This record gives sequence, C-alpha cells and structure tokens, in this order.
Amino acid sequence: MKLYIIRHADPDYPNHTITAPGHLEAKALSERLANTKIDRIYSSPLGRALHTMQYTSDALGMTPTVLPWTAELDGWQITQPSGESMVAWNSDHTWVREQRPFPSSDDWHARAPFDNPVFKAKFSQIQADSDAFFLQHGYRREGGRYRIVEPNREAIAVFCHLGFGLAWLSHLLELPLSMVWSGFWIAPSSVTTVVMEERAHGWAAPRCYGVGDISHLYGAGLAASRAGLFAENTD
Repeated sequence: MKLYIIRHADPDYPNHTITAPGHLEAKALSERLANTKIDRIYSSPLGRALHTMQYTSDALGMTPTVLPWTAELDGWQITQPSGESMVAWNSDHTWVREQRPFPSSDDWHARAPFDNPVFKAKFSQIQADSDAFFLQHGYRREGGRYRIVEPNREAIAVFCHLGFGLAWLSHLLELPLSMVWSGFWIAPSSVTTVVMEERAHGWAAPRCYGVGDISHLYGAGLAASRAGLFAENTD
C-alpha cells in the first residue's frame, strides 16, 4: 500500500477554507494526482482540507470518504519560555532541542515541554485510530511492525493538516513526536509518501519515500506558501 499524506493548500483559517492562491495550489496538485494511481481518497472534515481535496476528487471522478480523526489536532498548547501560548508543533524548536537526553518514541511525553499528560493521551488516540485504519486496509500493527493480514496494492490519498500529518508520520515511523515536530515542516498542498514495504515472511513496515514534496507548485510556476513556518532565511 502506498499512502499519500497531503497537507491542505494555503489556509484561510478565519473562514475555514483556503485562500485564492490556495485554490491555485489545489488545482495544480489535482493535475499532478490525476496522472498518478489513486485508488481511494480520504479527507479531514475541516473546510481547508475538504476544499483542497475537492479538486482532486473532481479530477479523478472519485467519491471521497471523510475521516474525522484526521482533523487538525486540538488542545495541544505549550507555554513558551517567553510566556506565549502556542500550538505544540509550532513551538520554539531550539527550546525543544535544548532538553537532554533526547527522547525516544517511547518517552517523548515525559520530557519537557511535552510532559503534559494530556499530550500522551491524545497521541494514544491518534495511534489507535491509525492502527484501526491500517487494519481496515490489510495490516495489523503488532509492536512497531505490521502483520500482513491481506496484501494491499492500493494507493491512498489522505488530505489533512500540518500538526496531524507530522504526528501521524511519527507514529508510522516510530520517531519521537517532539523531534518530528521540531525537525520537520510540510508546506501547504505538499505530498508526503509512505509505502508499506511487504516482506515474504508476512510482515510489513512503513517506509517514507519523501516528505513535503511540492514539485507540482514548481511545475505550475507557483510560489510555496509559508503558512506555519517561522524561519526567516528560507528565500
């Protein structure tokens, strides 16, 4: 199985949709995906994901399925050293990396600034929802790997969000959530590809083939949105 984790296009957060440039991004993305094997389309229930996804579902003539558990994360607030409150995936990554020793996928939730018990509970729910989703598509998670219940050759597109998309990636790849959030960023309308590599012994494991690809924007002559990016030297 091939999984495309797609962040929504440039967001218009106040109006729960995407901006005019975001519509151009979504259209360019749909043109790219129209030339790609896609067997199923899923989407977050939030407007910015749905409106991005609609271009692709129309181009492919496919009926999407809404997955409520892929909505952007709620209740993940961290108080910065400055006293400012911010969503956890946008927190100061220099502060996150100052903590020693570095966390593992098993204990990231015990390390500051992610040691709020609510975070562990919320992430456990993401894990449970992801595992149920993969079981639906033929893979039963046991530990950090997946038993192949039924081989799957489908390509699946999931339109979702920055915080959620990276959190899902951290679970699939067994990486500490805090380090994924502090070390990765995915642009609006970008495509992250994860392939379930099936082995003859009956087990599979997710392998990431690319994070945050925006080649469709380059091909269409569009600038990449910086929504959610705090770096000053990216131009």
